Amino acid sequence: MAAASVATAGLFLPFASATAKDRPVLVTAPSDLVVRHVSYSDLDLAAPAGKAALYDRVGFAIGDVCTEANHFDNGSFAFKSGLKQCSNVAWSDARPQIARAVERATGTSSIAAAAITISTAR
Repeated sequence: MAAASVATAGLFLPFASATAKDRPVLVTAPSDLVVRHVSYSDLDLAAPAGKAALYDRVGFAIGDVCTEANHFDNGSFAFKSGLKQCSNVAWSDARPQIARAVERATGTSSIAAAAITISTAR
């Protein structure tokens, strides 16, 4: 099913790209959404050092997003609890993105990408 979805999406991509050139596309997000994009275009994810660097970058982004989402608190129990819960959810969302990035780097996927998105609500 996933392969069919990817194949179908690829069929419409050229049309969507041509349409986007004709008109500007506006993307909006809720104002309470905290987002970070983690670039890995400079990393060799086929090498262990590249994968380790990506995990470090994602970990930093998750800490940053979750700290901001929890209103930069001073270290109270509520802040620490919210930070831990946010971090667990963010890692759950990030791991599949990392796995797909590694698949692309090792040639097992033809879908190109160069960033991982970390987001959470405030």
